[in-house]
Amino acid sequence: MLPTDSSPVWRLGRSLPERSPTLPLVGEASVREREAALGLRPGQPFLLQPDGSPDPDVLAYFFSPSFGLLSDQTQLSYAKDLRLFLSFLQGQGRPWRDASVDDALDYEFWRRRDERNTRRVSASKFAREWAATQRFYAWQHQRGAISANSGHEGIFELAIRPHREARTNRVKWLMPPAYSQWRDVGLLGLGSDGEPDGSWRGRNGGRNAAFADLLWTSGLRLREAASMLTIELPDVDGASHYLRGRVGPGVAKMRRGRDFWVSRTARQGIGAYLVSSRALAVHRARTAGRYDVTDRLLIRSRQGDRLLVEDENSGRERTVLVGDLTLRERMRLFGHTEAGWEPAMVFLGESGLPMAPDTWERIFAQASRRCRSLEVPVTCHPHMLRHSFALRMLLTLMHAFDRRMGLNPEERREYRLLFGDPWVLVQTLLGHSSPETTRNIYLEPVSGLHVDLFLNDDELRDDRAFSSTVRQHLARTGMVNLGSRSE
Repeated sequence: MLPTDSSPVWRLGRSLPERSPTLPLVGEASVREREAALGLRPGQPFLLQPDGSPDPDVLAYFFSPSFGLLSDQTQLSYAKDLRLFLSFLQGQGRPWRDASVDDALDYEFWRRRDERNTRRVSASKFAREWAATQRFYAWQHQRGAISANSGHEGIFELAIRPHREARTNRVKWLMPPAYSQWRDVGLLGLGSDGEPDGSWRGRNGGRNAAFADLLWTSGLRLREAASMLTIELPDVDGASHYLRGRVGPGVAKMRRGRDFWVSRTARQGIGAYLVSSRALAVHRARTAGRYDVTDRLLIRSRQGDRLLVEDENSGRERTVLVGDLTLRERMRLFGHTEAGWEPAMVFLGESGLPMAPDTWERIFAQASRRCRSLEVPVTCHPHMLRHSFALRMLLTLMHAFDRRMGLNPEERREYRLLFGDPWVLVQTLLGHSSPETTRNIYLEPVSGLHVDLFLNDDELRDDRAFSSTVRQHLARTGMVNLGSRSE
């Protein structure tokens, strides 16, 4: 039976966040007390049955230390993925405890290939969704919540994984001219001809362009860039084209810190935002009393990577490493300036309060809609900029190894033994767990392009290096947008 819009759906809930950007809600204190008694952490996602009642075993999974070790974004993604499968079972009249391998295969068919389903997904997306479901069933099996004869063993052992090409074919990326066009028209409000558009009413173009340039030149994940603190911004020096920064384990995807590099130009753009529209937003918020809340984390002193912070909720002080601060803690963190207290996160909304990472998805979507309305054939989402960074770095490094260094094959082998080949270097830049992860994602698009035909020896961003033949070849891949400006 095909699920319909009227099929019963499990409900996704979230406990109250640690910090509310508005005045306290009526009854908020009692709600927080009940959530704390249940073991709910602030902002914790969980699932309720379609009628709104709790299932103790399902809730136990979300309250478990195992689930709590996942990053905030992963927790929310897993909750949404599991909700889909449980709702599918509900629509079939199947209790989740009795789910079998056949149920899983039926679900995979409906989710990916059933023509009656208008929201089918790719193999790679389904594999990520299924990993969340397997994790849930493995945990329930370990704690004995599922009967031994239910066939559940096959559920969490059943591997439904995409072929490698199913993942790489979904890599979408922009060449520099296309990115510049999307940013200028979509974020900065220029017309399709690159000239100022008098009808543009956007107020945050500088902030939005600074954030996009950060992703474009660093390859940071959305969450990593959106949660950055002002004290984590790399210093600008006059010699380096790229500046080294650090992603802390508190916000990194794999729960371990790593270095990143951002272009000096992008860092200067962030600096301009700090002293212009951000400073104005802070001033307005301070004047309106939006910072007069009692649940801030106040930075009392700093020594290198260590902060002495005071939690206004408890009045206690503690020493923390900057990189260990979670997203929720960063959104509560305030530093002191001559003008008073202000948020420590770099990117703020018009309210002067920190922006949640998913806000950027909407901003990028709005910019793409503006491009479409002006018949500019470029769309972009945040992760596309990470793909674009990775592929630009791969092509540049491969070109450097093969052409610029003037090395013979033996010298090239020795150099790679000492410093690593381009795949290892890009793995480091992206923070992947292994070079194989990088290869699985980017090997197919890179192997289809002839680097020596379209890379300029002096400047990768110079579109004049592209011949019409190569541009047509790239467009045919369907993985790259070249932009539409004439040369």
